[in-house]
Amino acid sequence: MYKAYWCCCILIFCNLQLEAQTLIDTSSVVNKELLQLKYNLQAAKLANNDKKESQAYIQLGDFYNQLKLKSEAVKNYQLYLSLNNDKDTSLVYVKNAIAAINVDLKNYNEAINHLHESLSISEKINDLKGKANANALFGTIEEKKGDYKRALAYQNKSLNIFKKLQDSTGLAVSNENIGSIYEDLEQYDLAYQYFKKAFVFSKNSDSHIRINIINNLGDVNRKQGYYNKALTYTSQALDLARATNNFSQIESALKDLARIYAGKEDFEQAYNYLNQQSTVNEQELKLHNAELVSAMQVRYDVKEKEAALEILNKQNQINNVQKYIIITITGAIILTFIIGFLYLKKRRKHEKAILEYKQQLLQADLEKKITEETALKREIDIKVSSLTNYSLHIAHKNKMLSDVSKTLTKIKGRNSELIKSKIQQLVEEIEADLSHNNEWTELMGYFGQIHPNFFESLKQVATSKLSASEMRLCMLLRLNLSSKEIAEVLRITSDSVRIARYRLRKKLPLNSKEDLQAYLLNL
Repeated sequence: MYKAYWCCCILIFCNLQLEAQTLIDTSSVVNKELLQLKYNLQAAKLANNDKKESQAYIQLGDFYNQLKLKSEAVKNYQLYLSLNNDKDTSLVYVKNAIAAINVDLKNYNEAINHLHESLSISEKINDLKGKANANALFGTIEEKKGDYKRALAYQNKSLNIFKKLQDSTGLAVSNENIGSIYEDLEQYDLAYQYFKKAFVFSKNSDSHIRINIINNLGDVNRKQGYYNKALTYTSQALDLARATNNFSQIESALKDLARIYAGKEDFEQAYNYLNQQSTVNEQELKLHNAELVSAMQVRYDVKEKEAALEILNKQNQINNVQKYIIITITGAIILTFIIGFLYLKKRRKHEKAILEYKQQLLQADLEKKITEETALKREIDIKVSSLTNYSLHIAHKNKMLSDVSKTLTKIKGRNSELIKSKIQQLVEEIEADLSHNNEWTELMGYFGQIHPNFFESLKQVATSKLSASEMRLCMLLRLNLSSKEIAEVLRITSDSVRIARYRLRKKLPLNSKEDLQAYLLNL
């Protein structure tokens, strides 16, 4: 009986493997990897090898994490935790992976709980790499929460451990993390030093890490006003990203190039790079969605085969029970009654299994809708980018008109009385144009389309009434513009922006440690 059962299992899995091979011939690399991982998991289950099954769940978790399917990744990591009882390096790795996902989802308390467990286990088993990664994640959490002092302390702990391990990739990432913190603190010289160290250590690292570091080198130079140097680094990052078909890094580099040319007041080039970034963004979104849909299709095909195998196994059990009843039970009436009873029972189980499968299909539809929502979010990000470009256009126009006004004011005393009168009239017209609010009205109208409830929410939380200039400042901060960019748009000095920000903080429910811009971004 058992021999026949295992023969059926082997035949079904051979059929599954052949169909999987057909899919591989026509699918992307993503599909091939998913099929292989699923096959490894089923093989481990059939062999009752808990160790290999645990590793298969980790590999599936990593696979879904790379595709940004966070829920599926966490699900497979949790399956590993339910199966594994050993406190080893794999457990530390999984705890750190779950914590990293929660950091991305801004579930900081959940991430901290997993990291405390990770640190406790890594210290007991002396897993230095796991300990270093946990400290780095703690630093990332503190950086996102705005506590830069604690963030630096954690990142330096991570850096010292990677020094002991002589882990060049870990050293590259740690130095980059510390540089990012100093960049947030606007200590650009220190940030540049750490990014340079990260660049040296990244020679043997993944290309994504190396490109990101080069991009940071370009960005920190741009913020210091060294546009030519920034242009060299960012162009290098763009070339490397294109060589490795890394669309996210291509998009990032194009965005930084647009900012560099905007800083150099070459707005035509800035606009061209923004257009290129928008195109790459659409290509990346289409590619990512295609990979997700393709991977999900293969995943559901495999699950359908697994369900068919499960149904066959249950049907085989029914047949065995029926044969056993025919042989052991005498009397046609009693035998028929027992077989009928068992058949109905198994039939209900079969219907229940089908119902569960339908529920899984509904879950798949839900995940598809989540993917569509992500696409809509990307579209909003593109609109925000366009809005920021419009703000820079206003700043450019205001600067140009202001310069013309100043020039005319200087030369009006050098000409005849008639010329002086005409020039004075032209100055007044330009000044009137500069004070005109139509562009602000249009800009705030665009902003309202993207963030319809922002001003209403702002008025509700404000402790006192906000002036029109303060509302404009809130809008520009919500667009994630720097103080320098805001000064150009409003035609005021950076010191005036700082004072305006200080006065605005007084009218909002903020404590001394909270960041004003982060508060408005989350409003």
